[in-house]
Amino acid sequence: KLLPLILSSFLFFPIMSCDKTNLDNSLPELTFTHQPIIQLDVEKIEIINEYKMPFKAPNIEHLVPISPGASAERWASDVLRPVGRTGTAQFVITRGTVTRENLKIKKGIEGIFSLDQSKKFKGTVEVRLDIFKDQGKAVARASASRSQTLREDASPNTQARLWYNIV
Repeated sequence: KLLPLILSSFLFFPIMSCDKTNLDNSLPELTFTHQPIIQLDVEKIEIINEYKMPFKAPNIEHLVPISPGASAERWASDVLRPVGRTGTAQFVITRGTVTRENLKIKKGIEGIFSLDQSKKFKGTVEVRLDIFKDQGKAVARASASRSQTLREDASPNTQARLWYNIV
């Protein structure tokens, strides 16, 4: 009678003690209010996101906590300020991508004993600032990108933080 109880405890208690991954996706709100204000000699500023997400590989910006396009929109609204009496500035997001590339990892016996970087994520944003004033137009362009790799054993939380940080 005691033997089945002992055997079941060896089977049952290890299952109970398994730690489940805590899927804590609480990320800080993205804000740029700590950045210096950029004053533009225009009456108003329009923020336009022209980028259309393709929703297919290798693009994954639709999966990340905040897309590069949304990040650029937030930057413009937090940092750019109109201080003029005439004219319009258009802050235009022309590209806001996050892509995923699967990297080669070791296979076989060697792969069992190693942890490789298995994925590479790259975030890119491209913007244009058009200023229309006094029948003239001025244009400025800027782009930025950042990439980071992720280990094959990374948790979903680690991946979410990586995605947030590259944007």
